[in-house]
Amino acid sequence: MNISNNPISVLSAPLSAEEIEWKVIAAKNGSTTIAPYIDARAVMTRLDRAFGAFGWSVRYTPAQVGNEHGVIASIAIRNPETGEWVEKQDGSGASDMEPFKGGISGALKRAATAWGIGRELYTYPRVIVEGEHKYIPWKVLERLKGLPKAVAEGKPLPEVIRLTADGESVRKGG
Repeated sequence: MNISNNPISVLSAPLSAEEIEWKVIAAKNGSTTIAPYIDARAVMTRLDRAFGAFGWSVRYTPAQVGNEHGVIASIAIRNPETGEWVEKQDGSGASDMEPFKGGISGALKRAATAWGIGRELYTYPRVIVEGEHKYIPWKVLERLKGLPKAVAEGKPLPEVIRLTADGESVRKGG
C-alpha cells in the first residue's frame, strides 16, 4: 500500500490514458460524438492510493424525484491529520445498460469528481468522429491516448477535435 503524504494531490492528479475510457454519447447526422470518462474501479484505486483501504468509505442511498429513480453516492474520507471523517456526495440516474449497477457506478464517479478525481475531463475538447458508429473505432482510441498527457501539460487544444474513423484529423474544407 502506497499512501501519499499529500492525498489530495493524488486525488486531483490528472488521469492517465489507462484510467480514461471513451464512450459514444451521440451518433447522428453522419457523425459520432464521444466523451472521456473514468471507470469506477479507477476511482477506487485512486482512493486506496491516497488514503489506504481503511481511510475512505462509500455509501449509496436510493433517490427519487418525481418518476425518476437514481442513487446518491457519499464518499467519506478520513482526514489523515485530524482523523475526522469528511463526506462529499453526488447522484446519478439509472443507466440504459444495467440500470441499477450503472446508477451506482455513475453516482460513485460523480461523487469522486467532488473530491477532484477526474475533474479535468470537463475541460477536454469535444471529439467528433466521421460516420455514425455504434462502437469507437480502434484507430480513434489509439489516436486519443496522447490527449490526457496534453491536457495534464496544459497544452493549448482546440474546442473540437474532428477525426476520421482511421484516427486521422479531418482537414477543413475537405
